[in-house]
Amino acid sequence: MRAVFHHVPTLDLHGLGVRDAIAETERFVAEMAAAAEPEVRIVYGKGRGSPGGVGVLRQTIPAWLEQHGAPWVERFEREIGADGNDGAMHVWLRPPQ
Repeated sequence: MRAVFHHVPTLDLHGLGVRDAIAETERFVAEMAAAAEPEVRIVYGKGRGSPGGVGVLRQTIPAWLEQHGAPWVERFEREIGADGNDGAMHVWLRPPQ
């Protein structure tokens, strides 16, 4: 039996500030939707290295997708780890018009 691996384009936002992370997210989802990619993955981290151990991108990126991502984003789902926290999300994109 032969295994077929499906490559999902991934954007890693580790180390970026909020403004840069939002700009990169918008660029990425717009480009991937225009390229007819059906799904992507966005990694923003759990925030363990952030002050207070809470990652600001864990809140900012899903909120941006919900409020501003509609032209490109059909739906998204947080990827919850074994520890009960998320550090990435799976995003399904709208087909190009």
